[in-house]
Amino acid sequence: MPPPAKASRLGFVFGARRREIRARQARFPDEPWRWRPEWESGVVRASCLVPLLVTWLVGPLFLGMGVATVVAVRGELANGTDPFVWLFLALPLIGLAVSCRAVLLTARVVRYGRPVLRLAATPCVLGGQVQGTIEFPGGRLPPAEDAELELQERHLVVRSSDDGAESARWVVWSHQFPLVLRGGESTVPVSLPIPSNAQGIDPADLSRIDWRVRLRVATSGPAVDVVFGIPVFAGPGGDDRQTKETIEAATARAAAARGEKTLVHALAREGLSLRRHPDGLELRVPPVGWRRFGFAATAFLLTLVPIIVWWVAVQPHPSFWRWVTLAPFAVLAGVADARILTKSFRIRAGDHGLRVVRRILGVTSVWQIPYKNITAIRPRSSMPASSVKGPTDYYDLVIYWHTDPQHRIVRLGLGIGGKTLATVLGQALRESHPTEF
Repeated sequence: MPPPAKASRLGFVFGARRREIRARQARFPDEPWRWRPEWESGVVRASCLVPLLVTWLVGPLFLGMGVATVVAVRGELANGTDPFVWLFLALPLIGLAVSCRAVLLTARVVRYGRPVLRLAATPCVLGGQVQGTIEFPGGRLPPAEDAELELQERHLVVRSSDDGAESARWVVWSHQFPLVLRGGESTVPVSLPIPSNAQGIDPADLSRIDWRVRLRVATSGPAVDVVFGIPVFAGPGGDDRQTKETIEAATARAAAARGEKTLVHALAREGLSLRRHPDGLELRVPPVGWRRFGFAATAFLLTLVPIIVWWVAVQPHPSFWRWVTLAPFAVLAGVADARILTKSFRIRAGDHGLRVVRRILGVTSVWQIPYKNITAIRPRSSMPASSVKGPTDYYDLVIYWHTDPQHRIVRLGLGIGGKTLATVLGQALRESHPTEF
């Protein structure tokens, strides 16, 4: 089929979808959960086809453009007359990375098919539950190294500037619930609490707020990472006492109840060492670049790029002053990114408080924090990342404390996957000596 016919076919499909939604809005004006057929039936297919199509379009496009550009400037690359042409090598590298991502997404679809979430009841209400099952028509799941369900509340944010308006979807709240999968399952049960103090989907604008259920399963083969859009609306039947805070606290208590040995093993999988000594606990946190290959590779590239630009900039007319004036930019960029490879922590929970030792580029900083001065220890998202096991949000711990009249914070760069694990670790450090509170 020629490209214009494909575009016409896609336009026809999306146009028919919009017409169906408008027809349902006219038939059920007071029941917005019936405006979309999948919401009314409670059978929601995974949103995996759009990312697959986008990666297959963008990856080969950038790869082809990059290869064509490199072939066109191969003479300049060979004789070195213009060092800036080396920057064109980024195009095929980007195309290759996106193409590899497309292959990975394709392997997931081929291996597991397009999963379906069957809701037990629709709509889902604030303060209620998301109940149902996720079915895998493509086959059974292999043994899981790690698995979790995540509930997300996303808002459409529009930012205006002189160049126009930009819109993006932001996850304003999310929570992960660990799963235990033995392997061989073709269905995964879903039971997730919805906070009452969140915002439901707005009937006046269905695109402003959306809710998603996400299943992530790390296996020895292609990881499972599927997302389902669900109908969450404000309505009767919800529990006002079921809030974001109570849900997070309940999950953390359940994880802590599994015992300190479970926490030690979970941290060991993240590359952290937690052990008990006569006075309390000691946590050792190696540099995140040693524990995460992706972080180390990113830091190396971010350090290498300014150095290459520095070298390229001085090549046309090399001189001592050009080297000296442009060197600080490369040095500052290198130092900033080298922190990922050198920043480490050692936290000791003793009789009288927390002793935090941080080392960056050979420089040591020490904080002695009495238990009575700690107001909170909370997880904070550090950065999202992606790996062969699927996208992951990494978390640090932030210690809030005060030395009258000042309020201070210390951020522990843990870079561990999962908010629940970070929360349980914070509770373990703070409650090492609960009589101090």
